Amino acid sequence: MNLKNIIDFVLLSALWGMSYVFIRLTVGHVAPIVMAESRLVIAALGIAIFAIFKKSWRENLIPYKKDLPRITIIASLNSVIPFALFTYAMQYLNAGMGAILNSTSPIWTAIIGAIWLKDRLSPSRIIGLILGFSGIVFMMWGKAHFSTGGLGLPILASIGVTFSYGIATNYIKVYGQGIQPFGLAFSSMVIGSIMLAIPALMNLPTEEVPLSAWIGILGLGIGSTSIAYILFYRLIDETGPTVAITVTFLVPVFSILWGDIFLDEKLTLQTFFGGLIIILGTALAVGLIPFKRKKVDLF
Repeated sequence: MNLKNIIDFVLLSALWGMSYVFIRLTVGHVAPIVMAESRLVIAALGIAIFAIFKKSWRENLIPYKKDLPRITIIASLNSVIPFALFTYAMQYLNAGMGAILNSTSPIWTAIIGAIWLKDRLSPSRIIGLILGFSGIVFMMWGKAHFSTGGLGLPILASIGVTFSYGIATNYIKVYGQGIQPFGLAFSSMVIGSIMLAIPALMNLPTEEVPLSAWIGILGLGIGSTSIAYILFYRLIDETGPTVAITVTFLVPVFSILWGDIFLDEKLTLQTFFGGLIIILGTALAVGLIPFKRKKVDLF
């Protein structure tokens, strides 16, 4: 990566890490479904504005009619479901915990790919999956219950987010050929916003929304979605998808940092060690740090 790619990489991690803080700013003021809808609408507008200044993006902004059924499925799996579940979960989870749970998306992608697409899992990737799930269990131990004060439902929602992303990634691998990535991002946001429009309208705030919540809404839509998607696709274009996806490992670092600075959230040892195990497991599961057994010649 050159200096420009490194700057994009760090900025993308910071923006995605900040998304957890933006949502926390709206808690108690804006319903999760309204936040998800706002994110989709603002992101679509932002991407369209960026496309005005770049011909190649502008030319690929509107998809072909024949691609709309596939894009609708992708929008459901990659935007509507995860955005709604993610916004709900972050009403209750702190920024660091939410980011670490969300970083397990590659684990579900690998599992679903192995079952659905018969992708072969190497020994190192299998160990990574086991480590990743062990880290989740360790980090959630004593919290993932459904009685008063428990985080069972938010944790399940977070897992639902990563599971949905896992299905979407494999679906795109099989059925996404020929759809331009930038156009896919824009049309997914537009279709997703249409799908959530009615439930969002039914849950609009009935009281005045404070400035902090507006900052959360605009920050999530513009910074953590519109600009972040632009940076992500530029990284894919210039460095390849394998390098771009490694941003997943830096996002929790920024989430914990922003949570400490803006929300006064303190990192517990349980979350710290659980997060380390999850990140190590994820890195193994996606093949970023594979290991091979070396043959030893005895004679």
